[in-house]
Amino acid sequence: MSRWWLIPIILAALVAGGVIVAIAGAPKALGPLRAAFHFPWSMLADEAATMGDCVECHEPEKFHSCATCHDEHGSAELAELPFNELVSLEGDVPEPGYISINDILPYRDQPGTVVSLLDFLAAHEISEFERVALMSSDGGLVTIDRPNLTANALLLPHVDGMRFADEDLHISTWLKGISRIVVVGPDKPLTIDGQATSIGRLLLRATRSATVEQTDVMFSSQTDGQIRKAKTASRVEGAPIEDLLADPGFSTLVARDSAGQEHSLSADEAEGALLAQVDGQVTLVLPGRARATWIPGVVEIASQSDVTP
Repeated sequence: MSRWWLIPIILAALVAGGVIVAIAGAPKALGPLRAAFHFPWSMLADEAATMGDCVECHEPEKFHSCATCHDEHGSAELAELPFNELVSLEGDVPEPGYISINDILPYRDQPGTVVSLLDFLAAHEISEFERVALMSSDGGLVTIDRPNLTANALLLPHVDGMRFADEDLHISTWLKGISRIVVVGPDKPLTIDGQATSIGRLLLRATRSATVEQTDVMFSSQTDGQIRKAKTASRVEGAPIEDLLADPGFSTLVARDSAGQEHSLSADEAEGALLAQVDGQVTLVLPGRARATWIPGVVEIASQSDVTP
């Protein structure tokens, strides 16, 4: 005997069960049912296979979120969207650091996508400043004093991430592939041998890069069993101390931090030192020494020389 009459009964039971679950206040349990009627079954089968692969490496309660994939396997990549392009905001700003270009221009694929430079700065709590400098990844530099900036100073999408254009400025100031934005504020909270300045001003002077925390690493290849070596390190850019002091031939360098603590360094210990912005703080970087010896939160530096009677 044909049992086709069981089909409507089963469907009715499923619908009734869904209604009961919804009434019981468990909307998450309806997810599979909603998905089954909303998406093509072939797509759901592919997604199920992907989830099956994920659960082999992750605990079920941990892998079923967007953060897991993005944090552990990298963000999504689309050819025309610079998810991984970053701009460094530096100088006299409340929160220096890296900003994703996709956060600045999230709708770059839409016509007329622009952001006013003044609005961008205001969004990062920068309303008063003396000048701003834009730097490109190929070495370009444009510095503009505040009175010369208008609402027509714009940040726009570009194949290299982001560009700058301003119809109120000469076209030679328009810059492509912006990688750094350095702001000079009105205040001078940093004192060097009695002269007031700021990290923003120093970053627009002649700076120098130094290799820090260089470490030897090795790896045994699973392919041929060979052990290969390399060196890893970081690069820090800042203002060389010897260029800032009244007497470059100092014997002792005294740095005072924001907590009022004084740190004394001999000329040998301070050799090659840079004043840089590290982790949001003005830091005396000592390239030849461990990071633990660097002095963060610097507000004053004074040089002392031995006096021969």
